[in-house]
Parts: sequence; C-alpha cells; structure tokens
Amino acid sequence: MNVGKTIRRLREFRNLTQEYMAVRLNIGSTAYGNIERNDTKRLTIERLMQIAEVLDVHFTEFFNEQPPEQRQLKKGLPEKDLQDLLAYFRQDKLLMKEMVVSLRDSVQKLDQLMNEHLRIMQAMLKPLARETTRRAKASDA
Repeated sequence: MNVGKTIRRLREFRNLTQEYMAVRLNIGSTAYGNIERNDTKRLTIERLMQIAEVLDVHFTEFFNEQPPEQRQLKKGLPEKDLQDLLAYFRQDKLLMKEMVVSLRDSVQKLDQLMNEHLRIMQAMLKPLARETTRRAKASDA
C-alpha cells in the first residue's frame, strides 16, 4: 500500500500543487514532497487527517488503492439512500414521541400516587401528633 502515491493522486485530482499543500499544512515543500514519496520515517494519523482535510476527503481514502477518477469523493447520498434515511429518522421520531408520551403519563401517575401516599401519611401522623402534644402538656402540668 502506497499512501504517498494515493495522496499525490488525490492532490493532482484536485489540481493542487505541492507548495499549496505544504503551506496549508504549515510544513516545507520538501517535507511535503517526502510524504508523497513515502520518504518519511513516521507519518502520524494527525498529519494524515490534516492532509485529508485539505484534500476534502476522509483520511481512510489514503488506504484505497482505486484511483480517485474511478470513485466518488465526498459526493452526496443517492436519492434512494436519502429517502431511506429520512424514513428511518421519521420512524425514529415517532418512536421517540411515543416514549416521551409514555414517560409523561408514567410521571403523572407517579405524581398522583405520591400525593395519595402523602395524604395517607399525613392522616396517619395527625393522631400521633395530637397524642404527642397531649402527653407533653400532661407532663408539664
């Protein structure tokens, strides 16, 4: 696999010069030329991603042996795929709406139950509070 050769093909396909690439990457022209000739000791993923950004491709394109003229580069999705994607997200939106409605209903029911429990607890504690008050008065007397 010749990453440098692929980068060169992509650059030429875009009608860009090595000097332009070097300036955009903030490196010297010789250093950039070395990348295209695979004459570098270490080419980092970060550098590949920078090159990909300048060439307007995903960095994985550098590992594709097919010449750029023979494949689509960052083209839009075909109409059928767009329609399928929209249908998927519409369905996803409907499911999400159902989940939110169900969650809202559950929270309302829980709120009702909590209020009922609170009312019952207050009713149970009221006689206990009266008894405690009565005992406190009796002990003071």
